[in-house]
Amino acid sequence: MMEVRVIDHAQTHNLRHRVLWPHIQKTEDCVIDIDQRVDAIHLGVYSGGRLISIGSLFEMQSPKIQYSRQYRLRAMATDPEFRHLHSGKMLVEEAIQKLRAMGVEVLWCDARLNAVGFYTKLGFEMLPEVYEVKNIGPHHFMWFEIDRC
Repeated sequence: MMEVRVIDHAQTHNLRHRVLWPHIQKTEDCVIDIDQRVDAIHLGVYSGGRLISIGSLFEMQSPKIQYSRQYRLRAMATDPEFRHLHSGKMLVEEAIQKLRAMGVEVLWCDARLNAVGFYTKLGFEMLPEVYEVKNIGPHHFMWFEIDRC
């Protein structure tokens, strides 16, 4: 049975390192400079007591979309051994529920090209431009209007 929990930012470091940022030398250096902000929400999906998916949410405005209350999804990752369980979908759905309860209007992210299909299936919209994120690769800007569903 899988369960989504709010976790401490330090619990995200291992999956961030293994899945997203293997170019960073030390696991403990897989930190986002805003990880400890008061508005930060770090979610983890557990299966059998093992952390298998993570995602971090931050209150952050993007000039690319026009909404008053925005949150950004960053550093979402799922252990490759567990991708077939749909834990990433579970995590995003829980994030949307939490943000809806907070009155947030939109959740947005910079999506790696290989993750565009995942976000599209969840109802995210996408701008057509592709842009490069340093040390990571090409991305699309994607967003989900929370009040839409």
